[in-house]
Amino acid sequence: MATLPRTLALSGPMGSGKSTLGKLLSERFGVPLVDTDARIEAEGRTVAELFATEGEAVFREREAAVVAEALAGPPCVLALGGGVVTNPLLRRALLARTCLVTLRAPARALVARLDAAARAARPLLANDPIPRLEAILASRAEAYAEAHAIVDVEGRSLSSIAEEITRVSARDAVVVALGARTYQVEVAPGCIARLPEIVARSRALLVSDTEIHPHVRRRIPRLDAPLHLLAPGEANKTIVNVATIWDAALAAGLDRRSLLVAIGGGVVGDLVGFAAATLLRGVRFVQVPTSLLAMVDASVGGKTAIDRPEGKNLVGAFHQPSAVLADPELLATLPARELRSGLAEVVKTALVGDRAPLADVERHAEALLAGDKAALTRVVRASVLHKARVVAEDERDQSDARAALNFGHTIGHALEAHHGYARWTHGEAVALGMIAALRVGVGLGVTEKALLVRVRDLLLRLGLPVALDEEPLAEAMPRVMADKKREGDKVAYVLVRSPGEPLVQRLTPTDISTFAARNLEGSAGAP
Repeated sequence: MATLPRTLALSGPMGSGKSTLGKLLSERFGVPLVDTDARIEAEGRTVAELFATEGEAVFREREAAVVAEALAGPPCVLALGGGVVTNPLLRRALLARTCLVTLRAPARALVARLDAAARAARPLLANDPIPRLEAILASRAEAYAEAHAIVDVEGRSLSSIAEEITRVSARDAVVVALGARTYQVEVAPGCIARLPEIVARSRALLVSDTEIHPHVRRRIPRLDAPLHLLAPGEANKTIVNVATIWDAALAAGLDRRSLLVAIGGGVVGDLVGFAAATLLRGVRFVQVPTSLLAMVDASVGGKTAIDRPEGKNLVGAFHQPSAVLADPELLATLPARELRSGLAEVVKTALVGDRAPLADVERHAEALLAGDKAALTRVVRASVLHKARVVAEDERDQSDARAALNFGHTIGHALEAHHGYARWTHGEAVALGMIAALRVGVGLGVTEKALLVRVRDLLLRLGLPVALDEEPLAEAMPRVMADKKREGDKVAYVLVRSPGEPLVQRLTPTDISTFAARNLEGSAGAP
């Protein structure tokens, strides 16, 4: 018998087969079926009667109560009424705590599935059902798109639909909920095996770098699409290399329905994402991050950019991927320094996100450094979950919530650029930037010194640099005013009160450099 990792919720319009499929899937998984309409009608009145006597608003309250009760219990199959997911709070709860699948079919097919009695039982379909249903589908399109998968049901057998839903449930993906541009982030060992299936759906160009490509190719040798290779390294994140991607895509005959696939670390992802945002005024792209840094941060959220001599990521665009495949097995060949670099972003996310992940990193620091697959999968998923929530609320970095993801980056980017991207990796620079930000927080009375020492000690355990006093901070500070977070003569600077409590303050470079230069945690050598 198949196992169900968490509640499976079936959404979609009336006539899409939620109740019938729900029964089939509950038997397959050996779990109860909770049908919201059936539970409400069990109280003695039909949906039509409740609409007529109490109105739609009261009916929706009854639905919400049934869903809340189901989410509080053990895993089940939850067949939702067609309008449940139009409630944003309920939809977000379902995305966070279930595998939410939307069943889809054209209005004419949905109406054909319903006999006269079934149509009469649905108040929203009274009179002229096809136009009415088309209008309902249009009004709910954004809500229905926010799901772990959209499964077409027209002309298919129940068994084939159930098989597809079973596969979706097993993936247990993270959803970045952005209406019609919603996408899924799969975080699972072996998930890269799905790439040929994705690439086969449309004309595609694969983009990787010369160091990464041989490792990936061994895992997916039958990947049939043209390939464009880039030179590795941050120094190559330039408009010149974006142009080579444009030219390769055009030479391969890509059109606006085609796909770019970024296979590599953050540099490849940024270059391909920016190329996709601008090629033919925008084409789809898929992220296949191969570094820990890219898995936990760069591949999710739609930020794409190139560097300029004045600083890092100063030219770019917001362009969300269509999908992300984050396969921890790809980290097995990652150089130790790159693994440590990615762990800096894990620590950053733990400090500005939920409280639990920081303690988890502290408990399992040695396992993470050793490349333990289970430990890495857990921290990648925790980081992606937090970032997905933030991006869904603030896609274009217009609030302090998303700005908090830049914790440690202001000084980190300045040091990276000052050294010509040759001395520190991005994660190493962020580690130094976090020490700077925590010192500033202590100096301003926002952060307890104990947190600064705690984070310093964790970074040392992870083999990351913390000796900020050995850095040319004064010389690097002018680059802070070229940072994209500059607001006039101040910078939106991220501090942390305590784990999970970020705070953004507008500070001058003088404020930042004055406090960052104060060694408050005692001496500590760089690894």
